[in-house]
Amino acid sequence: MSINPEERRNVGSDSVFVIPIGPNCRPEFVTDTIDSIRYFAPMARIILVDNSRRGLGVELGKCHQLTVVEARARGVFGGLYLNLSDGFREALTRPFRILVRLDTDALIAGSDFEVKAIELFDSDMYLGSLGSFRIGYDRIGVRYADWAKRQILLYLAVRAWTNPWAAQMFVGLLLRARKHGYMLGDSIQGGAAIYRYEAVMALDRAALLGRPELSRTGLQEDYIVGLCLYSIGYHLGEFGNKFDDLPMGVNWGSLQAAPQELLELGKSIVHSTKNFEGMDEQAIRNEFRSARQER
Repeated sequence: MSINPEERRNVGSDSVFVIPIGPNCRPEFVTDTIDSIRYFAPMARIILVDNSRRGLGVELGKCHQLTVVEARARGVFGGLYLNLSDGFREALTRPFRILVRLDTDALIAGSDFEVKAIELFDSDMYLGSLGSFRIGYDRIGVRYADWAKRQILLYLAVRAWTNPWAAQMFVGLLLRARKHGYMLGDSIQGGAAIYRYEAVMALDRAALLGRPELSRTGLQEDYIVGLCLYSIGYHLGEFGNKFDDLPMGVNWGSLQAAPQELLELGKSIVHSTKNFEGMDEQAIRNEFRSARQER
């Protein structure tokens, strides 16, 4: 499950970011996300997975000297799982300590996430991924996974048997994952997630990256990856909410708090910048950009 000592010595200290670009992305917002990474993690590699359908990734790659992977699939869910798998494989061509998977509506707002992620990974060799897991940003308690559970159960009850080979693989993963503590729907919220090098390497060695069978389940990529990690012995962990000093301030579809509050709380990875109360994405990004400039 883990890399051998010789490989571990060869792992570098840099982070690598994998960012999927969809057809509806606005170039100026993607550029702002890239700028935030370059400011707070200047040595990090950035890999764009281009599903823009208009060459946006290639254009940004040339402007910012980034690695670009052409998306092989369209759409989200299973298609996104395939595309991110290719991005993860590209990341593995060079050593790294942590892989940060970001959506284009996420931002980096500080630099402590690298050190804190590495500290947590070093403290638990079976911790495979960090993010918004079972505790939501604004409450102490379970981040409800009812939607994920329903989608998985719907797949098993209705869609699975339209493709028996895919169903057989999925059920096999599910049975193995349960032995390692997996609860149905366990996943890291996909807008921002951090993976340890060994976990990404183990997924690749177990042939769990880019499997067409898994893409055909129609499940969201974060559900698929969470299941795969548990199936090979890794588990997931929390990486930040309103009540702790961990770096993430992550929520689905909008910011959970005002930009100033997130900055005051020291949240260094934030999602989603799409809106907050009366603020639109441009206004939200302006606040975070101003904070960078003030530094």
